Amino acid sequence: MNEYLVIRLGAHASDPVHWLVWSQSELEIIASGCLSGAGELAQLRERAGGRPVIGLVPSSEVLFREVSLPGKLNRQSLKALPYLLEEEVASEIDGLHLVVLASQGTQVSLLAVERRRMEQWLLWLETAGLTLQRLVPDVLALPPAEEGWSAVQLGNQWLFRQSPHAGMQAEAQWLAPLLAGFEPPPCIHSYSAPPAQVPGEWLAEPAELPMRLLAIGALHAGGNLLSGEYRKQPEWQRLWRPWRATAVAAVALLALLLTNRVLYLFEVRAQSAQLRAQSVQLYKQLFPAEKRVIDPKSQMNQHLKALNGQENEPGFIAQLMTLVPVFTQASGIQLEQLRFDAKQGEFRLVASAAGYQDFDRFRQLADPLFTVKPGDMKSENGKVRGTLVLRSKS
Repeated sequence: MNEYLVIRLGAHASDPVHWLVWSQSELEIIASGCLSGAGELAQLRERAGGRPVIGLVPSSEVLFREVSLPGKLNRQSLKALPYLLEEEVASEIDGLHLVVLASQGTQVSLLAVERRRMEQWLLWLETAGLTLQRLVPDVLALPPAEEGWSAVQLGNQWLFRQSPHAGMQAEAQWLAPLLAGFEPPPCIHSYSAPPAQVPGEWLAEPAELPMRLLAIGALHAGGNLLSGEYRKQPEWQRLWRPWRATAVAAVALLALLLTNRVLYLFEVRAQSAQLRAQSVQLYKQLFPAEKRVIDPKSQMNQHLKALNGQENEPGFIAQLMTLVPVFTQASGIQLEQLRFDAKQGEFRLVASAAGYQDFDRFRQLADPLFTVKPGDMKSENGKVRGTLVLRSKS
């Protein structure tokens, strides 16, 4: 990472936004400045160019803590960490984003930020068209002191790094009463001019431009907040995100179409199977002596050839197939004989039924396809036996 843009955000949209473009290879500032608020972040899009962007957030919005676990840090104990902070935060535990800074034995150093703050900062940058490589608390970008604290003044705020994994921020006007609460007074290595009449042992370090000091440390600072659910996505995922909803809808539509097609094929197959079953049933009615029916159409042609001494007329099979649903629905009709007059193009059949109403039903079912002429009807042995002549209407 040769050149990168460092942006120090505020806690609120109206807070000043400090920025600096740093050259790591030349160890020099390329450009720097201060925006009046988050609404002007889009002005840095050109400054970013192809450079990585590192964000710094105010430590006033970060809680640094060391906690003791019942055992060593593992996947299960990680889930318990938020509840160890329950008495120290006013917000809901579920609303905190936690980052583990270090662990040794059962001791864990961590930081916590409210998710609403995280989402606010990320929204500001996303709206401005800026993509972050890292996002860290500002105080963790300060150089750690061998003994005591390190400090720098940024605008009207003082930033303090109290240890490798903790720090704090204070407004200049509240600095004296804040430091008065520490006993013994801290030893502070300051990279800005030490304030007058403020508690503590202040040691002057070589003066540094605050953002230069922070930019140097930001590249390798711990406590990257872009972890867990906020982990930086690969570029292809970022480009994919705007199209994700459209793609999901397209996949859902495709799945629906495929489902409908499969259902249609199942329906066609079911109808085909039903038609074949009806054909087999009719064949068995015509030729009850045959027990094995494999291909009703082919077997029917063989019978007709044997009866007529010639190949079957093509129209016979077509008309016979239209009769299959009629015989299936008119289940009260028992077919006894069936003849086809090719010259007249008509069927002559002899059938029996339990009553005359069964023949009436058969005529009603056949009527849309055939002209039905009833023949002799007589009742014998508790059944009605009669003849019918059917001629296709097509």
